[in-house]
Amino acid sequence: MDSEDGRTQSRPATPGSISFVGLPKGIRQDIYKRVLVVAHPIYLFQDGGSRVETFAPDRPTRWLALLYVNQQVRGEARAVLYGMNRFNLVDTRQQEVGLLRSFLNCIGFVNADLLSHLSISFPVAERMEDQPGEVKIREDGLQSLRLLQEKCTNLTTLEMFIHSKNSSFLTKTDEDSSHLAQEALPRIDAQLKAIPSLKKIIVRVYIGALPPLVTDLMQGLGWVVLFGDRSCN
Repeated sequence: MDSEDGRTQSRPATPGSISFVGLPKGIRQDIYKRVLVVAHPIYLFQDGGSRVETFAPDRPTRWLALLYVNQQVRGEARAVLYGMNRFNLVDTRQQEVGLLRSFLNCIGFVNADLLSHLSISFPVAERMEDQPGEVKIREDGLQSLRLLQEKCTNLTTLEMFIHSKNSSFLTKTDEDSSHLAQEALPRIDAQLKAIPSLKKIIVRVYIGALPPLVTDLMQGLGWVVLFGDRSCN
């Protein structure tokens, strides 16, 4: 992905021609959207301690070239790139917080502040061994939410995935599990409400189903619950 420190000078326009920055702003914005906004999520992944890699199957060839025209075009283009695409963290392990931190560090604080739509794993809640009856959000999930609070101050949509590795406390129907979910979901919601810009919370379920109690609790918190890749529109 683009970082903040590259700078390139554009060539001056030849006499009688119109430079790109000479085009009306609305036309430039339309060009940025056509080139930089992709229909599917931009998938982010990381193997071990390696750099963050991206996968966007329908992106155009050399789709980031506009970011290296000049400083003005760079600023306008990255506002579209980071503000209008959906970024999906691909990591179902506890290392997702490391991927998120690496991604935000890679793009820099200015670009992180432009992000509007991210997808992460649903935080896991568990019982506290030393305090019977008490519930806590697992530390990796808390760290991810804190990173979003600190660095993504214009985030408006957050999607959270429920999959086989993080769903056990949500899918069991025994009394203890139901009680755990009833205590944990409002705590997760409180962490989400600490992101002032957040307007939409989407929970995507990639397992068979959720108990009706859990679905009702989520919807009661104002979350949108979807199964698989259904559109939220």
